[in-house]
Amino acid sequence: MKYGKIVQWMVCCLVMHTGQLAVAADSPVVDVYLLRHGKTMFNTTSQVQGWSDTPLTAEGIKGAEEAGRGLAATHFIAVYSSDLGRARATARIVLAQGKQGMLPVQEDERFREWSYGSFEGRPDVEMWTPLFRQQGMIFDPQWGNWGAFTSKMSDRAIAQAIHDADPRGWAETYPQIESRLRAGMQDVVSKALATGGGKVLVVSHGGAILTILDLLVAGQAKGVDIPNSSITVLRYQKGQYHLLKAGDLGYLHSPF
Repeated sequence: MKYGKIVQWMVCCLVMHTGQLAVAADSPVVDVYLLRHGKTMFNTTSQVQGWSDTPLTAEGIKGAEEAGRGLAATHFIAVYSSDLGRARATARIVLAQGKQGMLPVQEDERFREWSYGSFEGRPDVEMWTPLFRQQGMIFDPQWGNWGAFTSKMSDRAIAQAIHDADPRGWAETYPQIESRLRAGMQDVVSKALATGGGKVLVVSHGGAILTILDLLVAGQAKGVDIPNSSITVLRYQKGQYHLLKAGDLGYLHSPF
């Protein structure tokens, strides 16, 4: 009798373990492709560009087209974009290069770039020089020492310093930036999980993408550069995010 109960217990455990493995194997996967918009006028003239907007340059359009060709064979179940014009334009160009040109672009203001308040449109050097100086560094307009700078100053500290320096107090605080980007990503992933998972394209901005990485895969992308038209891929599975690519331009040589 006692032996029979032991066997029965072992069988139950085996069934439960097998069931858990099956659930894990069937756990839906969501790959979020974070694409930075193509190069713009302000990117070219080194002016502060957050919520202010300038059009894609010829180089920016070319970059978006190249990204589109690199992603042409990637099947997306949904496409989202910041509601700023440079991101919308990039999303349309990318989709036109593939076979999903009719897939609707869902605009979401939560994926906007940081708001730099009254610094918007002013020379980059004017806003960034004091912050670099605080770290004993000289601001490089070509962003060659950005990695070294961010190794000394966190996203949170940078946002706070810009907010404090903004004479009108319009620049976003880090909690404001964090709140909208977290909520945006949560909605994107939740909707994808509800349909069984898949690949999702989100066209956003350099600063916003870096903050998303800082929030969701902290420490894994420290000092990473996010060039125009580059692709960053986050995988979500079983409640965890994993960084697959960051600031990647590999599609120029081999499509995804």
